Amino acid sequence: MIAMTFKRQNDYLEMTMSIDNPFRDDSAVQAHSGKVNYRNFIQELSVTCNERVLFSAQFNPGMASRPNLVFRAKHILKKDTIKVEWLDNSGKTAIEAFPVTI
Repeated sequence: MIAMTFKRQNDYLEMTMSIDNPFRDDSAVQAHSGKVNYRNFIQELSVTCNERVLFSAQFNPGMASRPNLVFRAKHILKKDTIKVEWLDNSGKTAIEAFPVTI
């Protein structure tokens, strides 16, 4: 669901996160059947390392189906683990952990 890559740049660690959003809108199918399904979407996303928040974001229904997020952080070591948590608009949550690989 989430793929994360790491790249060391000077004293920063650049993290690229690709999210395969599971809440794709099947509007063509809905238009044909006439059935309206309200789209779920990732509402809040938080990235932490050693209980320190590195990145947080709030999204709306206009979120892309495969967003790519790039951000940097200092003081991340090779032995650390990056934790990604998200909450969708229906209240479901998910947590994924990624060991830092450089």
